[in-house]
Amino acid sequence: MRTTRSILLVGVLAAVAWATALFAPRPIASAAPGKNLKIYPAGTDTAEIKKDMKLISKALGVQCDFCHDLDDFSKDDIDKKNIARGMMKMVGSINGKLKKDGFKAEVKCATCHAGAEKPKN
Repeated sequence: MRTTRSILLVGVLAAVAWATALFAPRPIASAAPGKNLKIYPAGTDTAEIKKDMKLISKALGVQCDFCHDLDDFSKDDIDKKNIARGMMKMVGSINGKLKKDGFKAEVKCATCHAGAEKPKN
């Protein structure tokens, strides 16, 4: 009887250890830093940039190739990329002024674009 309990206890402990390892949060590996960054601080990793780019893509209803050369995202061959940089600076400036004036709300690309390449207003 004692041996059965010991085996059962070992089995339960092994199952708990396995479940803990399986469901424990894993650290996110840092991605390589982005290249040709003109808006983001130097050393910003690509995971952060990709997260923002997905939001911008959705806000404008466009895909990556709207602004980027898909063979080399760091190239500046497409004029819309520089326009987007200007827009990012504008959004940052507006949000800085709003924050300075005590507003908690922020503007985002979707505020004006609302899923369209060109804002309606």
